Amino acid sequence: MLSVYFLSLVIFALVIAVVVLVYGLQKLRANLRAVALELERCKLTLEISEDVGRFGSWHLNVTTNIVKWSDYVFDMHERRHSLGDPMLEQAVNYYHPTDRPIVESAVQLAIEQGEDFEFRARIITEQGKELPVLARGTCQIGVNGKVLGIFGCVVDLSTPEDRQVA
Repeated sequence: MLSVYFLSLVIFALVIAVVVLVYGLQKLRANLRAVALELERCKLTLEISEDVGRFGSWHLNVTTNIVKWSDYVFDMHERRHSLGDPMLEQAVNYYHPTDRPIVESAVQLAIEQGEDFEFRARIITEQGKELPVLARGTCQIGVNGKVLGIFGCVVDLSTPEDRQVA
């Protein structure tokens, strides 16, 4: 008799535990959906801000040398998205030949010494247009003190008149 009572108690406790777990999972799923919606809203806000503000963001992964560009940076360079994110050397080669030493020096100092940078330069788009830009970069430093990457933005400094001529 005692074992039947004990078994019933264990089954009841398991049912309660399952109900609590299911409820917790449903609540977690709802929270996850809310976070996903908020993330999508933030992404859209950033895309609109970049378009209105005529700036784009980028991130250099120092390990892979891949520069991940935002949509606006692709548009600014007139680079097809199907080409993918450029390698560092390709990204630097978009700059006007006389401006490349400034870019290379800034990136090298950032990688080697963790120095943030800002410079004005010109990029040459895929269509051959010259575009004045302001570029900024800030270093992502790992726990060992080494630079993991560089986060940055590039601002289109062209005027509406420049864009009409182009």
